[in-house]
This record gives sequence, C-alpha cells and structure tokens, in this order.
Amino acid sequence: MNTNQNIVPIVNAVGASWFEDLSSAFMDECIGLGVTLAGCTANDTWDDTLEAMENLQTVKRVVESHAGAFIVQGREDLGRLGSGKVGVLLGLQNPKPFSDSINFLEAFIDMGLRCSTLAFRENSYYGCGFSSPQDSGLSQIGQQAVRVLNRRGVVLDLSHVGDKTAMDAIALSEHPAIFSHSMARELMVKGPKVEWAGVKNSAIRRAAPDEVIVAAAAKGGVICPDARIAGGMPNLMKHIAYLIELVGVDHVGVCAQDDWHRSAKDARRIQPYLPGYDSVAGKGAREFGADYRIYRMEDQLGPKALAADFLGAELRSRYVEADVRKILGGNLLRVLDTVLR
Repeated sequence: MNTNQNIVPIVNAVGASWFEDLSSAFMDECIGLGVTLAGCTANDTWDDTLEAMENLQTVKRVVESHAGAFIVQGREDLGRLGSGKVGVLLGLQNPKPFSDSINFLEAFIDMGLRCSTLAFRENSYYGCGFSSPQDSGLSQIGQQAVRVLNRRGVVLDLSHVGDKTAMDAIALSEHPAIFSHSMARELMVKGPKVEWAGVKNSAIRRAAPDEVIVAAAAKGGVICPDARIAGGMPNLMKHIAYLIELVGVDHVGVCAQDDWHRSAKDARRIQPYLPGYDSVAGKGAREFGADYRIYRMEDQLGPKALAADFLGAELRSRYVEADVRKILGGNLLRVLDTVLR
C-alpha cells in the first residue's frame, strides 16, 4: 500500500448506502472533501439475485464513466489512493442475492464484490441479523461463506449481524472484520434516543456490544461509528472517544452515509427491511419523484461531516496527528491491505 503520505487518508466506509446513492454528484463531493475511498452498497438491500447482479453492474458503469473515480478490486489499487481520485469498494449489506448457493457468492466476487455482511436485520442462510429473537449463530453454509470470503480477499462486515453470529464469524475468520457503520451499544443505551427511519425501536440492538467490539479488535478489526446515526458532532465524538478507550485508537474508523435517493416505489419496497422509512422527512414534507433525487434530513450529518474543517478539526483538538490519520482512514486501509488480494 503506497498511498500518498502527504494526504490524510479519509475512508468513508459505507458512504453510498445503496447503489443509486453512488452518483456522479456523490463522487464529486467525495473528491472535494478529500475522501480517498468510499464504500458502496452495490445493490438495493431487498434485491434478489438477478436484481443485485444488474445493480452491481450499474454501479461499475457509473464509476467507470467518472474521470475521478475507480473500482478498488485488489491490494494494488490502494496505491492509487490519494491521487485526487476516489476509489470505490463494492459491497453488499444483505447476502439475500447469494441465496443458499456458495456458487452465487463466488460469482458476485468474480463480478467485483469486495465487502459483504452475513445478514441484514432479519436472518439469512448464513446466520442471524440483529433483530432475531434468538441468535443461533453462523449456519453451516455461513461457515463456508466466511472461508470463501477469506480465501477470495473479501472484507467481512458485521454491521447488521446478530451478536452470536458476529462472535462466531470473528472466531472463524482468519482476517480482521469491520463494522462499516455501527455505534457502541453501551452508549446507545444511555442516549440520546434515536428515532429515524430504519432504526426506530431497534437502534440499541443494531449497535455493537462491547464484547463483540473487543473480540473483533483483538483480531485487528475496525469499528466505524456512523455520523448519520449519531445525529450530531458531539454524539459522534462521544462514540469515537468511547471506542478508543475500549479497544484503542488502532481499531476505530468513521462513516458518514449518504442516503435518501429514493423514488416512492422503492420507499415502499424497503418497508419490510426498514420500517418507517417512507414516513420520516426531517423538518419538512418529503418529496418523491420518479428520479433518485438527493434528499438529506436537516438534522443528520451527511458525508460533509468528514470535511477537514469539521470532523478533522474536532479530532485534531483532542488527538495527535498520527491518531487522527488512523481514525479518518488509516485503520480501514490497514484492514484492506491485509484482506484484499
């Protein structure tokens, strides 16, 4: 990994929450903010196999058509970061498109998948999501999937996974795992209370418990508190400080999701996955259109939270420069350098 040492390596772990969020405007914004790498969920979370294949390919075409962006496929691509361009890491938050077939998983990796979780809210063939009333842990095919992800150089993301499933995956994986956009559960219990689309009444269970964070860090993993979920800079900084105290600065990153590029049709489709999603509209009435328009709630921190004069300034007021560089992206780049082939 030979990124430009004069550039602060800002990595936005899941900057583009869904495939339609990976727009030309979003990539322009990343470049303007100095984001060197952005994660992208390269499908819609409710997609079946064929829909996910089509949407992943669409994301690749959008990136290829942008002069300032490129797809991160392997370790050698990390050397291109910090050159005034943004690298895009393709991931899935829901293994639903893989069905019960390891061959499907292999096929998506062949198509460019480089980051994958094991469940999204509900249970999957691989294991249990955070909302499961009883987490039975990794299934047999889930164990096979973790081994395939390790062998093929795909980052394991535990952001939406149930506690036991996460612990099983950490124990089995030969490589570090990440939480691309997760909060510390201990702090979520204390508040402030979070009630916005997709996390209402489940924000605490969705967050990562201390024992899972500690286990992941012990194997080199990184947890990235999400500016969008934090809702404001003071709360985001509180989570960063808590995690540093818990597992050390080498295991903490950041994430600032872009979202709300939704048509009315897709807002309805997402209901079984994120209840309440279509009814939350910030301080104003939500507007829908046939296009995927940019819509950010007024009280949420979007990708601009990562700007040097915003989060960067806050971090530098509390931590030394070497640690700031780790938090903003260095830790995630270390994991990528370890995992990617």
